[in-house]
Amino acid sequence: MISMSYTETISSLVESLFENSKKASSRFLFKKNKMPNDIYHSIDIIIKSKNNIAVTQNSRDFFHSISELNDHEFKELMLHLKNERDIDLKAMKSATQAYANENSEDNYINLQKSTISERKILFRKLNSFGESTIHLVKLRERIIKNTSTNQDYRKIDSDLKMLFIDWFNRGFLVLKPIDWNTPASILEKIIKYESVHQINSWKELRDRIDSTDRRCYAFFHPAMGNEPLIFVEVALTRDVPNNINQILNTERNPDRINTLNKAIFYSISNCQRGLDGISFGNYLIKDVVKFIQSELPMIKEFFTLSPVPDFMEWMKSSNNNLYNNINNHPSAETLTNNENLLNDLIRKYLLISDRSDDRPNDPVTRFHIGNGASMHQINFLADTSKNAIKYGCSFMVNYKYDMNNIKNNQKKYATDNKVSHKKNI
Repeated sequence: MISMSYTETISSLVESLFENSKKASSRFLFKKNKMPNDIYHSIDIIIKSKNNIAVTQNSRDFFHSISELNDHEFKELMLHLKNERDIDLKAMKSATQAYANENSEDNYINLQKSTISERKILFRKLNSFGESTIHLVKLRERIIKNTSTNQDYRKIDSDLKMLFIDWFNRGFLVLKPIDWNTPASILEKIIKYESVHQINSWKELRDRIDSTDRRCYAFFHPAMGNEPLIFVEVALTRDVPNNINQILNTERNPDRINTLNKAIFYSISNCQRGLDGISFGNYLIKDVVKFIQSELPMIKEFFTLSPVPDFMEWMKSSNNNLYNNINNHPSAETLTNNENLLNDLIRKYLLISDRSDDRPNDPVTRFHIGNGASMHQINFLADTSKNAIKYGCSFMVNYKYDMNNIKNNQKKYATDNKVSHKKNI
């Protein structure tokens, strides 16, 4: 069992990082009344200057200026970064030819340098003060939101994403339990970022994080202050639930902790849109399993209760008549009248791939199976809320995380893309 001193040490470390971030925030003063054109001047200085003080001040000015840009000005900036701050093709061709002629150490290093765009140099040097990482994440969020067929910013996005993959690797992530002693500013973000099962009140939040049979854990990063990256909500049970109301019911009578033997991951929420494509969930589940095993050794089995968010969209092309019927009459009665057909379709959707890469149709299935889980149970009328019927036709799936089989399941999936599942599912 994890000792209190260890837990307190981890908590103290994270809290210290949060407090330092807050102090940095109070000193974070931008120059006022900067004009949009000044942002291009700041970019030049940041890229070319070797003076750290000048880089830091101009980085602050850059982030302030970008927050003042309207959509048209932001588009102009993106086009500037895309076209004017790209790789120097002439230098890259020269370095490539030199390395082809002689693959020396120096030529290799020069070749590496030649493939780095001014854009990437800018992003690296912008990360020069306490809150700059947060601002870069928010910048990528705005880039993602503004990318469209007519506005292709993938080069810019790729440069930022590659940096984030390095900066947010597992070694920098801190796992922290979320409970009623967690600072209110973080609890407010848990409510805000919950994306699977909405939290409607502080009472509901307290039930999810402060009951004897409920837990919540989040990943934080020292450079992100009190901004969680991702969090998971866990129910401790004696049985595998087949309905989300069994978990979300705040009027239940919690069982005694020593009678519980299963942990159910029922909600995983990514918090930062600017970190899309950076994988945290696989680390989070495995780390939480280890944490629970140490803290609560009576918990022996680990399952999820997961949504099927794209099933209705798939049904639109697979069985359009049924799709229209459910879409026009989204009720438990409509679903029950079509239960047999829906049970056939959900198994086809989950277990038989229509994709060119032969991977599962369902994104949640791809995540859990790729993470080493197996499909344990498919549940009908598991969530009859409006959104659950609209997107998943009320279905939810239990995936099982058996720590003894995770590596084998991952190898099997990597080899044949097949979904490991319980017999007769």
